[in-house]
Amino acid sequence: MTNITRRFAMMLAGAAGLAALAAPAFAQDSKFYSGAPRTYLYNPDTEVCFKDTSEYKKDGPYTIGFSNAGLGDSWRVVMLHSLQKAAAGHKDQIGKLIITDAGHDDAKQVADMQDLISRGVDLLIVSANTQQALDPAVQQAMAQGIPVVMMDRRVASDDFVTFVTASDAMMGRLFAQWIAEKLNGKGNVIMLAGQAGSSPSENREKPAREVFAQYPGIKVLETVYSDWSPVKGKQVMQAMIAKYGKDINAVWSAHGLQTPGSIEAFIEAGYKDGEIPPHTTADVNGPLQMAIKHKVPMLEVGYPPAMGGISIEVALQVLAGAPVPCIYTINSQIAVSEGDETQSIQTPLRLTDMVVPDGPADMLITGGMGQDYDPKTYKVDYPQ
Repeated sequence: MTNITRRFAMMLAGAAGLAALAAPAFAQDSKFYSGAPRTYLYNPDTEVCFKDTSEYKKDGPYTIGFSNAGLGDSWRVVMLHSLQKAAAGHKDQIGKLIITDAGHDDAKQVADMQDLISRGVDLLIVSANTQQALDPAVQQAMAQGIPVVMMDRRVASDDFVTFVTASDAMMGRLFAQWIAEKLNGKGNVIMLAGQAGSSPSENREKPAREVFAQYPGIKVLETVYSDWSPVKGKQVMQAMIAKYGKDINAVWSAHGLQTPGSIEAFIEAGYKDGEIPPHTTADVNGPLQMAIKHKVPMLEVGYPPAMGGISIEVALQVLAGAPVPCIYTINSQIAVSEGDETQSIQTPLRLTDMVVPDGPADMLITGGMGQDYDPKTYKVDYPQ
């Protein structure tokens, strides 16, 4: 087989894999996008990077290690449950799934990874606490012939097999473009970021700033960090409202975890329904409920915790020796509040299509865990 023919075959196999794993939790409703990932279809490059994983092909059953950065918020809990559920569905292939929790401590996660390597895992799934600190540990695993699948949070280098994610860059850009167009190119923005130093937040912030820089009339007043918490999100936004008041024209929020706190801060500051500035959000039910109730212009771009389960599927592809994309981007659903589409943000979905009106505010609507899922009581018999 020639190199060109081989690469074409790899691209076909990878594209098929992308489509097969791209189906979102909402696929039963024709309103929701269920095709191949947009980031793949609209990629302007003539070639997309694929990895040949034939060197990792081996017979099962496999021992897979998952080094988790931590469980500091509800998104990460649902992501972990998604991963466990997928492993439980593949007991014929997975003999053991070993899960470690670093508690968002870099040194602990490095030690966790070294322990998993010493236990002879066939593959490592890693969600890195920070990009730089975990790089040496990932490189150590790869050097020892243990394939590494990054998920949600990657390391700084490209020394891993594949990265399972939704597109942080797309989220950051769409959030910023929507705000710029909602404000007609002129206004003041607070950037309500996630955790300082975490790759999802940084990888959304930078593209957003690049978009805002194209609009001389848009000014980012400050970037503040919420640690992905509605409580801290409220605290920092209260400080911003006290400092800038009505000069705040929009809030760019890196995710939905902190968005409810921001909206609460505006409500408690005396803003009436329809007066709260536009906000962005992702995945969490509460912000959608609040936006509908209080008439807050809002854009939802999902970052599905269902990627936990997808990482198991990708891991099995790697251990089967199948080619995988260098970046395995899953679908993000995009929705806006009624009447708030802009020139660039056109979507058939409205917040009312995605919200669960009577559901818990902290419910992750993009987790793919089913109607009866309760993260507080969920347990599954995965191989361990």
